Amino acid sequence: MDESIRRLQEYVYAKYVDGKSPGPIDEVAAFERLEVWFIAPERLEDPDCFTPGVLAFEQAFEVEVEEQREHWFRRAKFWLERYRGLSGESWDVVDDRLSDIHGYFEQRGVTEESEAPAPAPPASEVVEAPAPVPAPVVHVPVVANYVVQETEDHGPMMFVPAGAFLFGPERRPVSLPAFWIDKFPVTNRQYEAFCRATGYRFSKYSREERFAHPDAPVVGVSIADVQKYARWVGKSLPSEEQWEKATRGVDGRLHPWGEAPVDELRACHGRDPAKGGTQPVTASAQGVSPYGVRDLSGNVWEWTGTALEDGETLHVIKGGCYNDPADLLRADMRLEAAPKDKHETIGFRLVKQA
Repeated sequence: MDESIRRLQEYVYAKYVDGKSPGPIDEVAAFERLEVWFIAPERLEDPDCFTPGVLAFEQAFEVEVEEQREHWFRRAKFWLERYRGLSGESWDVVDDRLSDIHGYFEQRGVTEESEAPAPAPPASEVVEAPAPVPAPVVHVPVVANYVVQETEDHGPMMFVPAGAFLFGPERRPVSLPAFWIDKFPVTNRQYEAFCRATGYRFSKYSREERFAHPDAPVVGVSIADVQKYARWVGKSLPSEEQWEKATRGVDGRLHPWGEAPVDELRACHGRDPAKGGTQPVTASAQGVSPYGVRDLSGNVWEWTGTALEDGETLHVIKGGCYNDPADLLRADMRLEAAPKDKHETIGFRLVKQA
């Protein structure tokens, strides 16, 4: 196989299947290069053709003109359906995107036809894309001994200073540089503003009443969805270590507020899994960490950028959720989820370098 093609396939798989963050590339040029590769007669039976389909699907959300978006979705549909026909298998990476494409055309009231590519000359070399621009800082006040940063339209962030803290159940000393972390999980209101501004798809549970309060944490988002939002606001997912330090401070406490038991004033938990749901991120007023970070315990599990390899790539999630018992809300507790999962119990918050 051509080495450049192998690298592009690895990029697509790492970013959009495993939820990792490979170095930036020009994804339009990458799509064009992969499409030319897979349209060749000798590769018409290669199921790896899902890779240009994934890139075309993601590119649809980068354009604002509907005719251009339709073009990208039709091209994505061609390659994703070719993969499905060749493999004969169900795979969320493909099936979820085809479902979104179907919903888009149904909503638009236009015919849902794929667009076959025409033979084309090789695309130009893939080049590095510009780094995302951080959201502008408005002011940095000190409030009640916490340092808080307001970023335009994206909510307050709290400052976590550099230094060591006690990490994990074994309370192992770990040192981190300083960083900012969202004071609250990203809400439905914030995520839907992103979707409207960019044309990106809404979260999976955006219309389900028990999760849809505007100020409740957004749920039903995969790692790929989170990365899209993070790039838009110029932030990133916290590592497991960053999440724990923001929660526990330096003393290795059991919960953000200390050693006191979990109760309804500090965390949303213990609700009926079938009928219960999330609450606004500001509701648990006493569930505050040493750095002024809120809603870290209960309400929703939160994605982290820490990935584990155990036969498949899994991402660490932290914090517990609305239907968990109190013993799962320990700050040192971790679970794992597949990066493509869009679960009603998983949301996220973001960080950026200080």
